[in-house]
Amino acid sequence: MKLIDNKHSRMLANAMDTYSLRTKALASNIANIDTPGYRRLEVSFEEEMSRALQGATGKNMDEVHGKVATSSQKKELEDEMMELADTQIRTQIVTKELRHHFTMLRSAIIGRPQG
Repeated sequence: MKLIDNKHSRMLANAMDTYSLRTKALASNIANIDTPGYRRLEVSFEEEMSRALQGATGKNMDEVHGKVATSSQKKELEDEMMELADTQIRTQIVTKELRHHFTMLRSAIIGRPQG
């Protein structure tokens, strides 16, 4: 069994990659909010993760990656800013979980909990 490269850590890494991608897409959307003809970018992840959790996709949770798509739906600046705040909160949660994951691995390796 690989301690560092397991399904849990790969799933968390995919989530971090997705939230980084979503932050870049939202930054582009905000920068181009008034650009005529600009098609806003969306990054899907949570829906696919939920379907994988339910076994509806044939994928394991660690095999789900964020997907970028364009949308003709017009969003307001406030909507984009709210989605950016949501993405930042999700990033903080995944970061906290990654920190906990590696703290637990370290405790298993050295044999005592770290405080």
